[in-house]
Amino acid sequence: MADDLDAVFQALRHAVHGDPALQAQLFGLTDTAEFVAAVRRLASASGHTLQDEDVLTAMRAGRKAWSDRKLP
Repeated sequence: MADDLDAVFQALRHAVHGDPALQAQLFGLTDTAEFVAAVRRLASASGHTLQDEDVLTAMRAGRKAWSDRKLP
């Protein structure tokens, strides 16, 4: 089953933003592999399948968006 990755990551962001304990858990992970595994487990728990590269690609895109943002 192929998931629409944008929709999956949007749902994951919504879940994380609404759960301070989950935010703390994820923010506390300093090892990239552990973070990727945690995101994959979260996706799996909601019925979605992600590969490591899907999560890493999303992380790179997030970093790029952060660095490219326009500041006043």
